[in-house]
Amino acid sequence: MNSEWRSPSGVQVRMVTGGWRSGASAFALKLAQDWERKTIVSAQTSTEEDMLEHIALYQKGLDDGCETIVEGVHLDQALDKVRGGVCIVDDLGAWVSNLTSGSFRFTGETCPEIEAFVRKLRRPPCEVIVVTRELGMGLPSDRIAERRYRDVVGRLNQRIAALAASVYLCVSGLPLKLK
Repeated sequence: MNSEWRSPSGVQVRMVTGGWRSGASAFALKLAQDWERKTIVSAQTSTEEDMLEHIALYQKGLDDGCETIVEGVHLDQALDKVRGGVCIVDDLGAWVSNLTSGSFRFTGETCPEIEAFVRKLRRPPCEVIVVTRELGMGLPSDRIAERRYRDVVGRLNQRIAALAASVYLCVSGLPLKLK
């Protein structure tokens, strides 16, 4: 698949991955800066102050006209609410945490909510920039729940990278184009 791939609907999906505080979210903002209409779909459902600040920084980094949709489970449905332009989905690590800590029906490393989101990305309603976490570079945990979380995020990242037009890895604030 080449870097010019577009979905059947004619729009592109881009993926930005990196560790915590790697600059992935900031780079996603940079990719979106030239779009007139911008939407953030935040998968972060936490009400903790630092997460609320993270969302506020996004809005400040884009502009006053940026719309924010908070959706911790049904990202496919959140994308249906986007009215064109570009949408940043941030972040899949938080989303998978919501799914794996809830009572969702997993079969191996997937569940219906993940399948619905991946289907939506194959025919996205707008340009989509997916921000996710790269978790496979550290030592494996001795805790079953943590290994399951890592495995679900890792498999999801591989699936989205395969369908994305471009994929970037951010390390220490520097983006590296992988695809």
